Amino acid sequence: MALSLLRSRRSDRKRKAPDPPSPRAPAPRLSRTAVARPADVRKLVGPELDEESLARMVAKVNREQFLSVELPGSSERVLLTPAGQLPNGNFLEPSGQQQLKVDHLQQRCTGVAPLSKAEATKYAGVSEPTRKKVAAAMDQYAAECLPEATVTTYGRDDTDGNIVVTCCVGRCSMNLGSFWSGSWRSEWTLVMAPGASQGQLSGNVKCNVHYFEDGNVQLSDSTAFQKSLDCQSDVGAAFAGQVKQFEEKFVTSMEDIYQTMNEQVLNALRRRLPITKVKFDWDNRASVHKLATELNAFKAA
Repeated sequence: MALSLLRSRRSDRKRKAPDPPSPRAPAPRLSRTAVARPADVRKLVGPELDEESLARMVAKVNREQFLSVELPGSSERVLLTPAGQLPNGNFLEPSGQQQLKVDHLQQRCTGVAPLSKAEATKYAGVSEPTRKKVAAAMDQYAAECLPEATVTTYGRDDTDGNIVVTCCVGRCSMNLGSFWSGSWRSEWTLVMAPGASQGQLSGNVKCNVHYFEDGNVQLSDSTAFQKSLDCQSDVGAAFAGQVKQFEEKFVTSMEDIYQTMNEQVLNALRRRLPITKVKFDWDNRASVHKLATELNAFKAA
């Protein structure tokens, strides 16, 4: 589909700059995250950093970056997100109606526990049928447009009697050998009354691409969307269809950025001519040798 082909779509356009990696392109399965090692962090922060403070810092990063963890004894993965964090610090696993215990420093799930009666009523009550429909549709959408992404869909009944369904999608791509990485995070929330034909869909997308070959360059972009959603027929299909429209609009805007970046933005940052207003003759060996000599002398001084 178009979203999963972002990189190839950009490469079809004529321009001199090489294509940056798409955060929506396939990536090695084993290169999702890097475990936070206390010794490495202390080298940057200082030896006074204790284990408890480090764990809190890493936990915050894991939540904000939608860390994907594998369930014990299973290949199924679940996102750790602010929307899924429970008051006790554990994380909701909505499909199995259970909570996850997580070691944030090791970035892995260490165990599961059942939800309490009150939690089961809140997170698997009236909203559960709608949550299942949205989860199935978004799983299919992600499989087609964002391969290997992790999708976690939550449902809950709020205090006003509304159904609230939140779908989080996360993907981290890394290719350290080619000196790039990228991430894609999106969160979509539908609020509607039970049995209503209309609901309010809101969401946001956050994307980051990082190059670190002979430098350190990052491109971060984000945007938010909001629209009324017609839920008369299939709420799952309507949800996924609207998300697709929003994300395609976002990807198109990023393509435009890549298209104009080299020709406009980067050229505006360069000084076209040296201070002498005369272009340097790089084909003249004598001039190049003289420049190298002057630079070496300046460096020695």
